[in-house]
Amino acid sequence: MISPDRSFKYKLRLVWAYKDVLRNYFPPVSRWYIKHFRQSQLAAARRLKDKEQIDVAFFLTIPGMWKSDYLFRAMRDNPRYHPYVVIYPYSSYKGFSNEEVEETLRRTEQFIKNKGFEYHIPYDSKRRKWQDVRKTLNPDIVLFSTPYKDHLPQYFVYHFRNRLTCYIPYGFISLELSKINYDLIFHNLVGLHVVETELHRQMAADFGRNNGVNAVVTGYPGTEVFLRKDYCPSYSWKPQSTEKKKVIWAPHHTINFDIEGSTFLLICNDMLELAEKYKDKIQFAFKPHQLLKFKLQMEWGKGKTEEYYHKWANGENTQLEESSYIDLFLTSDAMIHDSGSFTTEYLFTRKPVMYLTDEKVASKRFGPFGIKSYGCHYHGTTREAIDAFLSNVILAGNDPMMEQREDFFKKYLQPIDGMMPSERIIYEIEKMINA
Repeated sequence: MISPDRSFKYKLRLVWAYKDVLRNYFPPVSRWYIKHFRQSQLAAARRLKDKEQIDVAFFLTIPGMWKSDYLFRAMRDNPRYHPYVVIYPYSSYKGFSNEEVEETLRRTEQFIKNKGFEYHIPYDSKRRKWQDVRKTLNPDIVLFSTPYKDHLPQYFVYHFRNRLTCYIPYGFISLELSKINYDLIFHNLVGLHVVETELHRQMAADFGRNNGVNAVVTGYPGTEVFLRKDYCPSYSWKPQSTEKKKVIWAPHHTINFDIEGSTFLLICNDMLELAEKYKDKIQFAFKPHQLLKFKLQMEWGKGKTEEYYHKWANGENTQLEESSYIDLFLTSDAMIHDSGSFTTEYLFTRKPVMYLTDEKVASKRFGPFGIKSYGCHYHGTTREAIDAFLSNVILAGNDPMMEQREDFFKKYLQPIDGMMPSERIIYEIEKMINA
């Protein structure tokens, strides 16, 4: 576990690095700063009204936080915009190994390169220094994919007061984490805060120090692919000698010490044993949160962590998936998980899904929208419960929750007024520019 002393030192490093004791933690100064930052954002938007081409920087640290394929392409195809991705290092202050941080950076670069998107890595190799993109690239709009201070200060919203900023959450918000989701200093400063539904906009208004004045309902861009009938997923599964059901296990990164109720350490060995039990009938894809490996290296050590991942990658009917999950979702038959965002995202497929927690924990863990999503899941915390889900629902096809999932999709997940999330985000940006 992370020691309290280590956690305290980490927080002190952040306060020192971001220089935000007053503007973040002292209410009178914070209120003043939020108000004046908002005025600067509105002014930054107005300055773009007559600009012939607008440079848009999509900030990205790890592949799993990228939710903007359709938005990027829509801007690339629009002569008014010049989009590009800025890739920079994750976890500069958390004490993760430099080797793992650099490997994540390389993986992110390859992820964006494979998409054919223009990108920049603002690192000066001669000076061995990460550059200030406000000076080198000079973007007009900055789109953030994370609200946290898990990177260098020059890539945080503080640094872009005079640029229009926008936040696209990296996950569909389901958990009861009101401050973390709506009232970090970041949420109160960013020019446009994209939210998924009217319920989410209301939570931003209820919990944000700025009363959600920057929150706009667009739908969730990360799930737009599920709504597009023209998308054809690539087959993501290891070849098998016979046809088998395909089940994803997607554990969150919190394991046992960040959020009450995580199940990874309770069932990690059971899942390997269940994969062996059903090797003639089910394929399993281990799809861990991309931060899980960091956490396990601190909990287990690097050797044990690598060994565990190796077992999933090399099993006869198992595989390790560490990149994008869209095609994996669309070509699967079911999922088992304890993730926050996936609680809603997988429901776009309308396939059976199991959440690994109990009712008592769920009532504390989920927010108003998350409770509705969670209610469309099968539930359990034990090997026996997982085994029953696999045998009864997946293999036998007894799926009594099918109709409930369909109703949820129609009520909450269909496009707003027929407009896709990417289209609506551009509409909201233009509305702010032309206000």
